[in-house]
Amino acid sequence: MAGLKPTIRVVLNRKEYRDSIQKYLRGEIEWGHRSLSYVKKLTRDVLRKEQNEICPYCQRVIVVERRNTLEDIEHFLDKSRDCYRRHAFTATNLILSCHSCNIEKGTRDLGDSSVRAARYLYPGLGRFRWPHPYYDDIAACVRKEPGPVYIVVAGSGREVETENMIKDLKLNQLRNIESRHQVLTQRSRKIASIMASFITSDRESCKRRLKFLVEVLEEINKELY
Repeated sequence: MAGLKPTIRVVLNRKEYRDSIQKYLRGEIEWGHRSLSYVKKLTRDVLRKEQNEICPYCQRVIVVERRNTLEDIEHFLDKSRDCYRRHAFTATNLILSCHSCNIEKGTRDLGDSSVRAARYLYPGLGRFRWPHPYYDDIAACVRKEPGPVYIVVAGSGREVETENMIKDLKLNQLRNIESRHQVLTQRSRKIASIMASFITSDRESCKRRLKFLVEVLEEINKELY
């Protein structure tokens, strides 16, 4: 997965969301305030498309679910920390992660003193604990093999950061690998069943949905085999 492009900036800069975003940044409202609901929905949609429905951390498919229980809007620099609240709506600090990675990451501080003091984020600002989803090509830092098993890529220049990410997210714990394999197997069977019901339909919407399901199934199979 190559470094992401901050396409979400177009949404965040819209005039109709400016007031609510500024209120959040000033501490007048919190993340769950209803005035932020629509901008967060659009953020999910844009990030999902930009990331091709792949979690930047574990590089696994994020299966879309109607209540978004399998995904989270994730702040690389955690918004709960006072020094990073200012970056809660910074395009290069926002990704869509799978729920498991977001839970394991928690409120971990991924920036050094230079990052914590910065008003703006940009490449080369300071040192990050993990490879940065926008400033680094994570696929060039870590190789994901079937299982999945994660291997640090030598020569990326981010070997230490990649090792930190794998360790912090517990990506190579056998228990996680086995449970993930079981979940993906079940999802693969469910998707195959849905596809079977679409095959005989002539409706254009079904054909588009079938094409999308084929792509998701291919990604799942890459991880399984």
